[in-house]
Amino acid sequence: MASRRAATAAVAVDPIAVRSSSRRYAASRSVDDPAMTRRTLSTTLATSTLVLVAACATGSQQGHRSEEAMRIHYVEIVCRDVAAQCAAFERMHQLTFGPPVADLGQARVAITADGSRIGVRAPLAEHEQPIVRTYFEVTDIKKAIATAEAAGAMVAYPPTKQGDTGTWAIYFLGDAQIGLWQK
Repeated sequence: MASRRAATAAVAVDPIAVRSSSRRYAASRSVDDPAMTRRTLSTTLATSTLVLVAACATGSQQGHRSEEAMRIHYVEIVCRDVAAQCAAFERMHQLTFGPPVADLGQARVAITADGSRIGVRAPLAEHEQPIVRTYFEVTDIKKAIATAEAAGAMVAYPPTKQGDTGTWAIYFLGDAQIGLWQK
């Protein structure tokens, strides 16, 4: 029980430390510096992703359980400086990113200790904005998409087999973009 509380406490502290650190850094730089703004945004997005992954790992040990365990299969980070993001993850979390994967939009992918994947790629089109998108593993992607639509979601990318990576889909609900992944 104590280890669960300690893990949860660590997750709760990280976002605060990151925000205050980012604010101090931003205050010391020109607000008009677009490179600094992109770096700060990318760092905040990447850190938020790690907090989400950690929270899901600790959250599965407490609270309500569903009939099927919820598992994060893939975290997609779309950013303008792929090399910098990969280098930061490698230094901070001892991850190793492979070469670009064509079926994942040329994302460089690392596999975490629990088997989840983190992919970092550049925007595929001029209009695509940096984002961190989480893909949850499901056993029946068509049923999961139908359930999301019944809850008011708009399907942005219908279930599509992507080479050897599996079948995945993206839906929007409110201002959140959620991915689903079936192996």
